[in-house]
Amino acid sequence: MIAKMHEIEKFQVRGIPGNVHKVRFGDRIVDYWAPRNPGQHILIAHDGQGVLDRRNNGINPRYRATWELGQSAIKIAEKHGLIPPTVICIYHTPYEKDPIGRLKEYTPAQYMNKKENWIVESYGVYQQQVESFVNFLTADQLISDITDVIVPEITGEIGQTITPTKTAILGASMGGLASIYAVIKRPDYFTTALSFSPHWIIGRDDLVEKMMGDLPKPGTHKLWMSRGTKGLDAHYEHAQDLANRIIRQRGYRDNTDLITRTLNRGAHTNASWARYVPTALDFWLRRG
Repeated sequence: MIAKMHEIEKFQVRGIPGNVHKVRFGDRIVDYWAPRNPGQHILIAHDGQGVLDRRNNGINPRYRATWELGQSAIKIAEKHGLIPPTVICIYHTPYEKDPIGRLKEYTPAQYMNKKENWIVESYGVYQQQVESFVNFLTADQLISDITDVIVPEITGEIGQTITPTKTAILGASMGGLASIYAVIKRPDYFTTALSFSPHWIIGRDDLVEKMMGDLPKPGTHKLWMSRGTKGLDAHYEHAQDLANRIIRQRGYRDNTDLITRTLNRGAHTNASWARYVPTALDFWLRRG
């Protein structure tokens, strides 16, 4: 289990009242923001480097844009007459520490723990041989760290009660897969997954079929999935169409507990995902 929380600094972000807190749990850095008097909603984000703090490089050093998640969460919550959610942004392992650390902790380990599960692809997610990391996937440990240490310590610090029916997890690309996987592994803790550009192509159809088949039964959870049409996202079309078919066949209903979108001209960037965050948050926060 990871270490207890230690504060690194407080900083401010335009459009977000008060301070954002940067804290450390052992080697894991987390940024979080909460309203002065927290409500019930909690939003957990993967790839925390690119969510609130523009001083970071984010997923891709070429793009300095953030998700603007805090600003969007405040606006959408106010639209629905709600207290804004606490936003908890969990950094992935730094590339300088482990070039494939992010891959290892975001890969849905239950489905990808054998060499034959992996499709050899050249889209930059991994450059090493699968044999070098397939036995060292850490997604399950990360989920445990989030649910057993990170979220409880932060909510305890700010005096907030964890309400699973109002707790969502969000991510993009490998983080999108990790968000769906978190709901599969801990459906008692997360009831909404907001998955942008899920990187199905590491396992293709087999991965899609297994994950969509293992999501909770319809009526208890919500699922947002989306993909763009430019760059890397264009390669997701087949797998995402399959995911859409399977989850609908299982009984998930469009605009009720499911939204799946193709984002015209959407790309594999923080700026592109940020444009559609408000729609995803509206789906999560609206009643019904």
